[in-house]
Amino acid sequence: MRYKLSDCVTIISGGTPKKSQESYWNGNIPWITVKDFNGKYVSTTTDSITLEGLKHSSANLTEDQDILISARGTVGKVLMVGAGYTFNQSIYCLRADRSVLVPDYLFYWLEKNVSLVKQGTHGSVFETITKDTFDHLTIDLPDIEEQKKIAHKLSMFDRKINLNEQINDNLLELTSNAVKDFVDSHNNMRRTNIYHYCDIQYGAPYKSKLFNDKAVGLPLIRIRDLRSGEPLYYTEEITGRDIIVNTGDLLIGMDAEFRPALWKGSKSKLNQRVLKVVPKKEITNIFLLNILNPYMLFLENSKTGTTVIHLGKKDLDSISLPLFSENDLIEFNKKLLPQNLYISNLFEETRKLDKLKNILVREYF
Repeated sequence: MRYKLSDCVTIISGGTPKKSQESYWNGNIPWITVKDFNGKYVSTTTDSITLEGLKHSSANLTEDQDILISARGTVGKVLMVGAGYTFNQSIYCLRADRSVLVPDYLFYWLEKNVSLVKQGTHGSVFETITKDTFDHLTIDLPDIEEQKKIAHKLSMFDRKINLNEQINDNLLELTSNAVKDFVDSHNNMRRTNIYHYCDIQYGAPYKSKLFNDKAVGLPLIRIRDLRSGEPLYYTEEITGRDIIVNTGDLLIGMDAEFRPALWKGSKSKLNQRVLKVVPKKEITNIFLLNILNPYMLFLENSKTGTTVIHLGKKDLDSISLPLFSENDLIEFNKKLLPQNLYISNLFEETRKLDKLKNILVREYF
């Protein structure tokens, strides 16, 4: 049967406690913003609020299997959550009427039909979903049992993807601790610069008018794509300065935040304002990730101003790193090599699983 989407979900708005009230923040209630959307399930949130913050704001608590959808800026990203989360005003919560609609089915329908959602957006500066948007969306629903079968098949992919991501998160945490111990055990006064351990390659300036979303050419990595590993655009343009990025390569954004990230996606090209860090000798990417991360965070936090912060060559030149003996460095990185390869392989497997899932989504919806 065909339903108006707003007739088979309850639409719940989000809110933000006053930032000036310290007692409202850093509590036990996870608070979701669009930057926490990554995959089907929420893993961690950047921020949290207190019960007092919840009571004195328009924020609302989620229930099990609620669907969150981003309503501003990057419109149409979806996330499934359990009970006890809150979210800001740039997000709507959709609570399915389970007499007619399976929450998992709704999640995959929204993923497939994000273009329909975007057609209902409003705003000349930022795309914005309003509650009226859902009045203009219709959804064809098979019976509940058929919805459950479809959702179960697709959820199997997402559970494996989520497991891969948890394994990688654990491996990265273990590696971070190992690198810290290595640095502490080799503490000395000798220092060197970033270029002793790696080369820095700068992305090329591609023409936005030549971008396409039809998967023609290679994916193009922009700063906003670093965390998701899913570039929105492709390009066939050849600049003569093209930098190719493969799964597991180490990248750093030059605007807003400078935290290094291992590339989760497939073979791609690097856009301007993004750096590729190329290790020298037998150094692993995860060693560089962990040795550079505190210095990049320091640079990020030391930048001030009302506009977007930028990372420049002078900033990179100013980084002072511990100078390790070559033998110690190579031996330690040999120990990290299996983790480095395993993380890259899991990124690759996850990408293939996601591709297969999307093929099924297109068949079902």
